[in-house]
Amino acid sequence: MASCLRWFAWLAIFLFVPRPAEARPAPLSFASVEAAKADWDSQAPPIAGWHRVALPDDWSTRWPGHDGVVWYRLTWTQGNAAQPVGVAVDYWTLAGAAFLNGQPIARDAQLTEPLSRSWNQPRHWLLTAPALREGRNTLLFRVSGYARYQPGLGPVTIGDPTRVQAHYEAARKMRRVLPLFNMGITAALAIFFLAIWLLRRSETSYGWYSLALLGWAGYSLNLVATRPWPFATSDGWARATLSMLILFAASYCMFVIRFLEQRSPRIERLLWVSVACAIAAMWLVPHHLIGVTRTMLAIASVALYFATAAMLFAKTWRSPRVDYWVLNLTHGLMLIAGAHDLLVFIGISRDNVYYSSIVSQVLIVCMAVVLARKFVSAMRRVEHFNEQLSAEIAVARNELADMLNRAHALELERTKLEERMRLAHNLHDGMGATLVNNIAMLEHDGRAVSTPRFLSILKELREELRLVIDMSAGVRPADQPLAGWLAPLRARLTLLCENRDIRCRWDLDDLDGFTLPAANSLDIIRIVREGLTNVIKHSGASEVEVAVRQGDAALRITIVDNGRGFEERSTGERGIGLQSMASRAARLGGTFDIASAPGRTALTVTIARPAEQ
Repeated sequence: MASCLRWFAWLAIFLFVPRPAEARPAPLSFASVEAAKADWDSQAPPIAGWHRVALPDDWSTRWPGHDGVVWYRLTWTQGNAAQPVGVAVDYWTLAGAAFLNGQPIARDAQLTEPLSRSWNQPRHWLLTAPALREGRNTLLFRVSGYARYQPGLGPVTIGDPTRVQAHYEAARKMRRVLPLFNMGITAALAIFFLAIWLLRRSETSYGWYSLALLGWAGYSLNLVATRPWPFATSDGWARATLSMLILFAASYCMFVIRFLEQRSPRIERLLWVSVACAIAAMWLVPHHLIGVTRTMLAIASVALYFATAAMLFAKTWRSPRVDYWVLNLTHGLMLIAGAHDLLVFIGISRDNVYYSSIVSQVLIVCMAVVLARKFVSAMRRVEHFNEQLSAEIAVARNELADMLNRAHALELERTKLEERMRLAHNLHDGMGATLVNNIAMLEHDGRAVSTPRFLSILKELREELRLVIDMSAGVRPADQPLAGWLAPLRARLTLLCENRDIRCRWDLDDLDGFTLPAANSLDIIRIVREGLTNVIKHSGASEVEVAVRQGDAALRITIVDNGRGFEERSTGERGIGLQSMASRAARLGGTFDIASAPGRTALTVTIARPAEQ
């Protein structure tokens, strides 16, 4: 498995790695490689306690639980000191310093807490005279680390400078350039998909994928960081790295669930409760338990990722969609890399190269293409929907225009009918009532009507006709107190009643200061006139009482006679006079009531007073 991943990694960096024209075997090799442990304050290699080791070396397998410093001593025999020698170190964990024949050639900034982070930083030196001696030469490496973080020294290559330079470049691309490239691409895609989600909150799969990428970028930072900042201890880095890995696994699981357009509230709540507990445990666990906690949580995170990939495969393996199969294949490759890296992480494998950061680029790029394809497909559907919507809007606009035209025509017809009804009511209540009243007077004693009185009747008819014409043309008479409107009507109707032997009593309560708009006053006058005309024409009464009283809240009009009465019919069967009075009362915002029995008929109109009155 490791060989397959290594092949893939070399393929991925093919364009970055300059290959030498000749790759001859190194003419030099180390005669011995030894290690001896020391404490944190050690400034010189110990005299005793040296053990032969093989590189790469993880001293926790030899000295379990040793936290501190281990010195490595590498010796070789140099035939010609004038011949330069190249030396390359793949890594040391966590911080270290290098010495050639007792002279320092490299040193990390922090050899005690907070430790520098050199475990992914290859080193290269060109050794020349006078530091390089003829005969026995010694390389010393002082490495500071913790047993729980696979401490030790990686492979050290010595020999021809060109060959060693090529080895160093390949290691640097593998351990530095590609992880940096991976983190940059991951962060850029995370921001891109986050922006899409912010613009389209309903597309939650983009938001979860962005969060997963941010978690992976945070985890990848562990592979490229060389300084201890922002943490004061190596434990802080371990806690943060595992938290990012847990966040990545959980967010990626949520992304796949949303990508498959599924929901499982119980499982999702359980997932995030578990994530919160795991992260809290990682940050709260004491120093001596970090190692075992870190291992358990790493296994759980990788297991969750594996389960997510398996779920995606189970849901899509029968689908003919190419994007599903591309994702499943890249997931398979990622699973192999993840299994290898997990073995490295927990110390079972001595490879010390993490391939997930390289292989993940294939998965991230494929996923980005899939999501971009999904986004483009959604945009195409939106465009198609917009075209359909535009066509439907055009049809609806035409239909609405036709409907409005028909409605306008109907409204014109309705307005014409209303105007005709209003004209009929005005003619009936105004000029008609005047004609009826005067005809009744002439029928009673036409010979007694004098010429001035006859002229007065004609003038009254003329005024009524003029009023009807003005009201139909929209001309409104000037406003005046209601008493001013009632006065001439009272005089004419009283005289008319007396000519018909009907005693007429009027009760006008304090109307001198009561003013309504002219149209309203005219409606009230015509209600009173029509009511009295009905009494004169139909009731056979000998007495009638007209009362117009204003109260605090309403104006009340009552007309009561002692005539024969009539059988009250429904509104739909009322004559035009009663309908006209009811219509005018409704237009004034009032009520119209009739109570009739032999010997007493009462007509009542109640009109709410305007607020300013």
